[in-house]
Amino acid sequence: MDRVDPVAPARLGGSRSPRRRRRPWVRWVLFGLSLLMLAVSAIALYIFVILPLGFGTSLVAFTAALVPVGLIFAAVWWLDRYTPQPRLSLVYAFAWGAIGSVLLTLFFGTFFDTWISPAEETQLIDSFLGAVVQAPVVEEAMKSAGLIGLLIWGRRYISGPLDGVVYAALIAGGFAFTENILYFAQSFHQAQAAGEVAGFWQTFFLRGILSPFAHVSFTALCGLGLGIAAERRSLMLYFGLGVGGLSSGMVLHALWNGSTFFIPVDPEAPLAGFLRYYASVQVPIFLLLVGIVLFLRLREKRILRRQLSEYGRAGWFSPDEVELLISMRRRRRAEVWAARHGAVSRMGMRHLIRSAVALGMERHSVLFGRATAKTRARERELLEEITADRRLIGALTAPVVRG
Repeated sequence: MDRVDPVAPARLGGSRSPRRRRRPWVRWVLFGLSLLMLAVSAIALYIFVILPLGFGTSLVAFTAALVPVGLIFAAVWWLDRYTPQPRLSLVYAFAWGAIGSVLLTLFFGTFFDTWISPAEETQLIDSFLGAVVQAPVVEEAMKSAGLIGLLIWGRRYISGPLDGVVYAALIAGGFAFTENILYFAQSFHQAQAAGEVAGFWQTFFLRGILSPFAHVSFTALCGLGLGIAAERRSLMLYFGLGVGGLSSGMVLHALWNGSTFFIPVDPEAPLAGFLRYYASVQVPIFLLLVGIVLFLRLREKRILRRQLSEYGRAGWFSPDEVELLISMRRRRRAEVWAARHGAVSRMGMRHLIRSAVALGMERHSVLFGRATAKTRARERELLEEITADRRLIGALTAPVVRG
């Protein structure tokens, strides 16, 4: 039976376990094709959707949409900095949300709307089906397709629930960014036609200030389910929790869109009914999701402390190093100290910290399943990277002539 406890440095051995070599160029070719498709989609989105709005209107809408997406970026940065993900995959997630999922929604949404529409329908029924049925189902499915793509690329991207939430937030943030541009542009056109800007600022207030995290909340449930399944390495959980999270996100999305049809509107105070609904329904849901995310953040810290302490008992880390690796403040101090000896030393320290974090989270995931040749090879690779980083930092920071 394979060992699952950490191996001491002296017992790591001198040769790697044999494993089949992958063809890295295949992955890079596929990744390049994916980026090319996103680039072509971005051009198509600009030509057929953004350009008809007009340059001035598009600029105003783009500027207004930067406010809510900036809030999302700040939240994702805070969530991701403890166990940081590869930057290229983060860019992919946002690009998929802002470009790929929007185009697919526009394409499939038309067919889905035709499919669910009755033979004889009024404008009210058409608006209701579009907002409460078509939009939640198609939009959430297309956004979640980006999470499936990351899972296909490998578990190194989504290996736990917080990873799933981070990528889901970026995908949803990208989708909301493009959607906000369209809504703000339409509202700005109407404001110009009416000769007043009150309608535009009301739209900006509702979408940019009150609900910047609406799409994030919907898609995060699917990311949470897929992340839990990835941590457990269970195909059944991938299907069960993935579908469950996606369905829950659709329900929340439908609840959000459907509120405009059921809330009584006071002509003298049209926002009053919505604000009451917002405070009594949406705010508690949002606070619950925030509580879940904070719990996941604290959970990762406990996981990292427990797993790295085991490697410490095996001789890989000292107690002080374990404390350094689990504390954001001490990590920053370590990087500042390494930066005094040059940029290469700082890069080595940052890479050491990220490798140690990946090592702890990888070991935690392995404990839910069984150790395999692949997981042992990954563990060995990370340990060798940590050893190489130690030597690099030591060579750059140790004095040449000792006093």
